[in-house]
Amino acid sequence: MVPLYLLILVFVHGPPGCNSLWTVTKSTAKSGGAITIPCHYHRMFRDHVKYWCKGRTWALCRVMASTDPRRSRGGMSITDIPEELVFTVTMKNLQENDTNRYWCALKVGAIGKPDVKVSVDLTVTQGSPDLSVVDELVSVEEGGSVSVQCLYSDTLRGKEKKWCRSGDRHSCRTQTDTSQNASVVIIDDKRGVFNVTMKELEKKDAGWYWCSVGDLQAAVHINVTQRSTAHRNTAEAVTTPTLPMLHSAFSTFRDSTATSAPKTNPSATVDSALTTSSYGSATPYPSVSVPYITIHSSTLTSSLSTAQPTCCPSTESTSSNKKIRNLPWYAPILIVLAMVLMVIVVMAAVNIYRSSRNNIRLVEGEMTELVINQDQ
Repeated sequence: MVPLYLLILVFVHGPPGCNSLWTVTKSTAKSGGAITIPCHYHRMFRDHVKYWCKGRTWALCRVMASTDPRRSRGGMSITDIPEELVFTVTMKNLQENDTNRYWCALKVGAIGKPDVKVSVDLTVTQGSPDLSVVDELVSVEEGGSVSVQCLYSDTLRGKEKKWCRSGDRHSCRTQTDTSQNASVVIIDDKRGVFNVTMKELEKKDAGWYWCSVGDLQAAVHINVTQRSTAHRNTAEAVTTPTLPMLHSAFSTFRDSTATSAPKTNPSATVDSALTTSSYGSATPYPSVSVPYITIHSSTLTSSLSTAQPTCCPSTESTSSNKKIRNLPWYAPILIVLAMVLMVIVVMAAVNIYRSSRNNIRLVEGEMTELVINQDQ
């Protein structure tokens, strides 16, 4: 049998799993203004229906907005962001009668299991609220810095000022804590403003944060965007490929396509190399990071032409053909006459050689007969 005190705890504090949903505890806003409340939930509720309820007690709570469109009401909007495990509720054109207790809630759906909920007390004032931020939505580039101004009333002047990651009270930092942490700096001017500066932000730093004073919190969302191309070029200027490196990369492309590709002008070849790999596929060339460099094709063509020590064989053969075509009209006749003259000279030389050989033989024959006659 379940002990009686456990039933009392469940009735008073809610069912097990209520710690799977959390938000700010108290917030203030100005009449006529707007406020956005982030509600963080556990990943096991990623696909569940989320809703926003109004009422001092949970039993009398009235649904004001829901991710289920059949239960939504006008004047409020609710947005679920599953990848960040948070849903936000925005209330606009606030009036003093909007002061009440509200509930971030999750539809469990199982029989016998109540919905998961957590409350937040909202106070709407005619004058300046006790705690607010100048901008609820702040955007900064990756690697940059952001400054958030948290405004507080005179009643909170002597209380400790904190900066927290939304939903994580253990992440809260005070002015004393941040004096030893260069990435976050809190400066309180003691006149109603404490300024929070976050430096060298990364993508993981994006999300919801709180300005917190006493038991009040004011939520602000920081969006960290990707660094622009201009900044990346400046940061990576040291590693930008040089012209010799590009020449080596494009030489591989030229050699692989020289036998099959038709002749084109150098500028077209270089432009083609920027968009075509050495394998002929329409993918960026692997050795060149195109978004990080800006080089005109004419400049690159001129540099590559200067680096070439000799011209290709096809260019030499073209030049030889041009020289032959530029010879005078009587050149062939002179060539033929020279060849005929050469043949005549050769034939004359052969005849002279044969005549000399015959004379030698006659002399040898006469000498032989003379010797024979003497012997007789």
